[in-house]
Amino acid sequence: MTIDLPREIEAQLKDRARAQGVSIGQYIESLVAETNLRDKQVADFRAAIAERLASLNSGDAVDGEEVMSRLNAELAPR
Repeated sequence: MTIDLPREIEAQLKDRARAQGVSIGQYIESLVAETNLRDKQVADFRAAIAERLASLNSGDAVDGEEVMSRLNAELAPR
């Protein structure tokens, strides 16, 4: 497959791949994997927020400090 990129972008990809000691293909694969993981984390976060909002709308109340503590724990790098 051939992908046409501006020279500046191609040069950046080559430099970053070289700095990590991988091929451009491997570097792009890692970028896609990171993007997919980030997308899943955002979707999970949005689902958690929607769930919590539904809970609040049904009358369940939770201490704000407790909620923030749980959210921070969920968002912490693993």
